Amino acid sequence: MGIAFDTLYRLMELRLGGLLPRRTAVMEIGAQQLTNSFIEATDQLQKLGAFFGIAQPIDLGAPTPVSIAHGEMKHLDIAAPAARKFWLWLGFEHAAIDIDGSPGSIALDLNFDSVPPPARGRYHLVTNFGTTEHVTNQLNAFEVIHDLTAREGLMLHHVPAQGFANHGFFNYNAKFFWMLARSNGYRWIYGDYSQGEPYPLPSNILESLSQRPPYASYNVADGGLCIIMQKVFDIPFVPPLDVATGTQTNVAAVKRRYWSVFEADAFERFEAGRAKNGSGLASS
Repeated sequence: MGIAFDTLYRLMELRLGGLLPRRTAVMEIGAQQLTNSFIEATDQLQKLGAFFGIAQPIDLGAPTPVSIAHGEMKHLDIAAPAARKFWLWLGFEHAAIDIDGSPGSIALDLNFDSVPPPARGRYHLVTNFGTTEHVTNQLNAFEVIHDLTAREGLMLHHVPAQGFANHGFFNYNAKFFWMLARSNGYRWIYGDYSQGEPYPLPSNILESLSQRPPYASYNVADGGLCIIMQKVFDIPFVPPLDVATGTQTNVAAVKRRYWSVFEADAFERFEAGRAKNGSGLASS
């Protein structure tokens, strides 16, 4: 999934809201390309550049051919411009987590690897434009995002929510991000859902379900989530846990691991501790 034109509006809103400094350090989870809709949004690009004090226009070239994977899902041509050019034009420091050797990339296996110490807490904006759904180890992928993000930095997720039958391993729901925010004290900045037109299941999916004829009549629609959260607390990552806030447990290791879930006022106490002695208490 590349970066589409609607991201321009999100960046404008974040800049106007004082949430993005003029000289932002951005980390892409997966080196991205720019979609044709992004390339063609010349007026919005110029306006965004002005917000960041950039007078020189950016030349992203002509739109490139696309192929339809299914429904409205488009695969970008290899010649589509890299997003790195856009970020550098804005005056941002740019890096990407990828294993493809693209410029500015850090070779990190999101299934297993941890964030190298020099990159921890360094980035004001960490973007996940449709990468984590391709990663088997979701726990490690979201811990990497957490560890890369600076305190007061932003995490922007643009991920599939439904459909996308031939795209990635996972679809997400809003609850996952709510629980992720609850576990780590993230501030919820923005959330939106979009959905395309229904289309028949792709032929390769139907073939794999050939022993279940009813599926042949099903239609699906691709839907996506755009979520922006702010990292408020510089704490070790706490995985989301699907229990009610304040649920009790007698298992000490579990209570310690998910301290922010089992203590209903965890972050209030953390803030109080930080105000009192300059550091919060992550557990008690």
